[in-house]
Amino acid sequence: MLIRIGDLHRRLLRASPELYVGAALQDLAARPDPATWLLVFEQFASFVVLGLADLARLQAGGRALLDQRLGALGLPPSPAVELDSPLEDARALLVPGGYVLVLRDDAPYGVLFEPPAALAADSLLAQAAGWRPPTRVLNDTEQAKAPTQPARPREPLAPVQQRSDRYVNTDFAAEAAPGQPLDKREPLRVGRWYFFRVHIGEAEASSLETTLVPLPGQVLEDTADIRVVIFSEDFMVSDASGVLRVPLSGPASVVERASTPAGIDANDALLGQRLLFRVQAPDGRRGLFSLRVNMYCRGMLIQSRLVMARVGPGAPLSDTGAQRVSALEFNLSPALAPGHLSAIVPHTLSIMLNSDPAGNQSFRLLGQQGQELFASSATIGEGVITSILSEARRALQSASWGIADGWDGSAAYRYKPGTPPATLAAQFKTDLFDLAAKGARIYAAIKNNLGQGKQGAEQLRELMRAPGVVQMASKVSANDVVPIGLIYDHPLDSQNMQQVCPQFEASLASGRPLAGEPCFVGKCPSYPDERIVCPAGFWGFRHDIGSPAPAPFGPAVALAIGYRERPLIDMAVYSDMALLAAHAQNIDQLPATVQRQSERAAVIEMLRRSEPQLVYFYCHGVLQESNPALLVGSKAAPGVFTTDNWSNLGIEWPRARPLMFINGCHTTALSPAIAFNLVKVLVEEAEAAGVIGTEITIFEELAQPFAERLIALFLGGMPLGRAMREARLGLLAQRNPLGLAYTAHAYAALALVALNE
Repeated sequence: MLIRIGDLHRRLLRASPELYVGAALQDLAARPDPATWLLVFEQFASFVVLGLADLARLQAGGRALLDQRLGALGLPPSPAVELDSPLEDARALLVPGGYVLVLRDDAPYGVLFEPPAALAADSLLAQAAGWRPPTRVLNDTEQAKAPTQPARPREPLAPVQQRSDRYVNTDFAAEAAPGQPLDKREPLRVGRWYFFRVHIGEAEASSLETTLVPLPGQVLEDTADIRVVIFSEDFMVSDASGVLRVPLSGPASVVERASTPAGIDANDALLGQRLLFRVQAPDGRRGLFSLRVNMYCRGMLIQSRLVMARVGPGAPLSDTGAQRVSALEFNLSPALAPGHLSAIVPHTLSIMLNSDPAGNQSFRLLGQQGQELFASSATIGEGVITSILSEARRALQSASWGIADGWDGSAAYRYKPGTPPATLAAQFKTDLFDLAAKGARIYAAIKNNLGQGKQGAEQLRELMRAPGVVQMASKVSANDVVPIGLIYDHPLDSQNMQQVCPQFEASLASGRPLAGEPCFVGKCPSYPDERIVCPAGFWGFRHDIGSPAPAPFGPAVALAIGYRERPLIDMAVYSDMALLAAHAQNIDQLPATVQRQSERAAVIEMLRRSEPQLVYFYCHGVLQESNPALLVGSKAAPGVFTTDNWSNLGIEWPRARPLMFINGCHTTALSPAIAFNLVKVLVEEAEAAGVIGTEITIFEELAQPFAERLIALFLGGMPLGRAMREARLGLLAQRNPLGLAYTAHAYAALALVALNE
């Protein structure tokens, strides 16, 4: 067994061999529990470790101590080993009263030792209280120089840096021996019960992780609690949820247990160090089976990993012969730093969609209302969700240009300003009914397949009744993109829809902002009536939604975008847009500095040289073979940005982390799944904070009012998810439901923050 942090004494102070013992004692006396600190200093390419007990022992031996320097005490160097050494080998070096120094990267990291018997050190500390450095008589030359040479201040003792590794380690243990990890080269046994274990701390040899990435340290501000939830259609899981607390330094600890092994002592250290999940391997079946391990902070999914385990004999899953592996598939916070995680706003619900190799798709849901936790999973057969989502997008297309199929380049926009009120009301009702029916089918596909059955479905409906913050988390796969704003969850008879909600109509007639009206705060009086369609039934009109794009080994999710003085907007345009002039003028009037370019080379130069808070592409979206691209310039001089251009051209913003808004008008053949590949590039390589895009092609008459309202609200400090909802509601107040066509691939509470100079 290798040395672990828990084996070490880590209250170490780096000292100079030239430091007087008296000065060292004064420093120790000023610290809480001075006897618990050890001094370490370098001497002759080795290190010497000593503590207050050692100094007291020397004083008891009659030596004049306070005026001596540490390096003159004649102490032998302490034996040293590297951190990755076996614990037994290191302990073998211990001698009575001695120390073994443990090094990491050739620097002191911790100490192994047996605490000595208590020695009377109080008198020694008391003697040091009035100690002053020894003086000597200066010669004439030294006296001449003394007035112009100030005394050199004593160098303080510096605590040895406490590194806080936050590797996520997963492994299995036998039910009868929960403290001992199983050899991962041995397959699990059919029907056998095990403990699946999760620990955050040092990298462990038993870990199933295929890629152990060193997690960088950050400036930490607070501890953070991470809820770990296990989902599986293969393993039986007796207790699926527990909580780990990530401290400012050191390994995580358990604050809410999942499973507790039978017969274990309640004070056993294992229960405080690891989450234990009691799971049963499939009974009567052999083969390759999976567990989904999701980690949440304040209700928001931050990491998800897929654990594959061999049950029964079979081919190994790696070159090392492992029969169990874990792969990180979704990652919003590579560092798991408490200061970063603690800034996440509480989420009402987090939904993750992922596909398996057989084509089945699973929704993993976690929600919390007060102390009540909702955790469930819904698995749907191959092609079902894809078909339902396709129909929902077709309904959006039909509402926008009157044809469910993709835009043919000539069909006209149906919600143009100036449409007669009667015509507008009739088409709004027709489109609202069609969208509600499609959105209700998305919701039904989730709730009807929940592992908790009817009770879980009702719990989910009540959880989502009032406005909240919602995360749609997808893996790195473009096939798992869901237009979550289109979900409709009010009770609905799709075969007998009769009218639009009367309360909504009254709110519309009042002219009051819709966000504060009864329907949109969870108090729709028509809610139980399945014949009535209320726009508040759509999640996009009721909740603050974010769909942050994962970057498994890229930058952590951006929680805020800082600026000084005035925010900067970089605007890239296709100059032949028919309505560009008025839109550009309106953008210029916003409280921000705006720089705008059209010609491709000028756009590249602008993006390379600036640190914007918002990058706004008012352009066309095109497809080059299967590669999504943005078209700027003009008909005479078109300029294209493909997914490979951003990194190759050096366009990236690791410090600014701007929000990107792609308002791609009159786009053909660019499906959401294809466009998601562009989103990934912009977040992972260009390091954008997030990307706003659309589910379907849009028209200038829709693009401009949505963008102008959204950007104005975001510049005013409103979080992105709320600004998106307000922009949708602004269109809805004009009987236009097409704000649902916009999606924010970003953290829902992303906001602009003014930085102090």
